[in-house]
Amino acid sequence: MGNMNGHGIYQELGVKIDGLTIRAPWNQTFYDILRELYSEEEADFIVKMPNVLSTIERIEKSQNMKRSDWRDYLRA
Repeated sequence: MGNMNGHGIYQELGVKIDGLTIRAPWNQTFYDILRELYSEEEADFIVKMPNVLSTIERIEKSQNMKRSDWRDYLRA
């Protein structure tokens, strides 16, 4: 998981973030920050989120889980 060869959920998360309005080029520092901030499960949850405003139903479908199961991924 710690490689920089373009594999793994953190690389996918980095690509998703880089595609937003504020760019974030992929490098070891960015990888380290993502690993510090997000568990693999949280990173996967974010990667699967739609990039546009969406209904709860669309998000449930993209995550393949009901919103009641999201509590583990949402922080207060």
